[in-house]
Amino acid sequence: MNRTIHTLFFSPTHSSREIARTLADGLAVSLGGEQKIRDLTFPPEREESLGCAPGDVLVFAFPVYAGRVPQLLEAPLARVRGNGATAVVAAVYGNRDYDDALLEAVDLLTRRGCTVAAAGAFIAEHSLAPGVGAGRPDAEDKRVLADFARRASAKIAAGNPAPVSVKGNRPYKERGPATDIRPKTTDACTQCMICVQGCPMGVISEDDPHQVAAGCIRCCACVKFCPVEAKYFDDPNVAKIRAMLESRCTARREPELFL
Repeated sequence: MNRTIHTLFFSPTHSSREIARTLADGLAVSLGGEQKIRDLTFPPEREESLGCAPGDVLVFAFPVYAGRVPQLLEAPLARVRGNGATAVVAAVYGNRDYDDALLEAVDLLTRRGCTVAAAGAFIAEHSLAPGVGAGRPDAEDKRVLADFARRASAKIAAGNPAPVSVKGNRPYKERGPATDIRPKTTDACTQCMICVQGCPMGVISEDDPHQVAAGCIRCCACVKFCPVEAKYFDDPNVAKIRAMLESRCTARREPELFL
């Protein structure tokens, strides 16, 4: 069969990208087919539509934000035309909980005409509290991920894969109120522009990286990748969340797989 494996991800801090690519590579080894990658991290790609054919496979990976699919992905996912393609979904979360995010993602793709045959929740370093989930995904996570890809491939290759049932609740967890919390910048900033280039919302000024417009989603890409650690959050609400995570969410959680 001539099929395309479409790899779709939103990944400001690169963990979801790593998991999506690993899954897609594993599926391609077993199923064959051309691979096409769509990175939804930056605005131009989020404006494009994606059309699948009935024999195609769509891999979708995303970071869990407060127990939900990031809200900014609703519009680009609405531009997916599944046309009966089979989907494999990966929710990536920072060792707290994925709540209703995986179910929401399955519902979103099902409404777009995909059959979601396999889904999983995987752990990565938490963006706001790097000590939580530090080093994840690790070697054991990658072993589980490779096995998940093999099992998903076998299910798809068998033909007419049944839709998967995953954990979660409807209605989904309520989103928190909108807040205008922005990162700050110390005088250590060298204006290398890494934060500007890596911001998925395009809200860090190209003229002065100290200036951040409204619209920050606190993905923490600017904090994580600043080579001189000049970007930071000092909002008390962020500090409260970080303290909760560091006090309650350090026990190792394992991937959960649904096939």
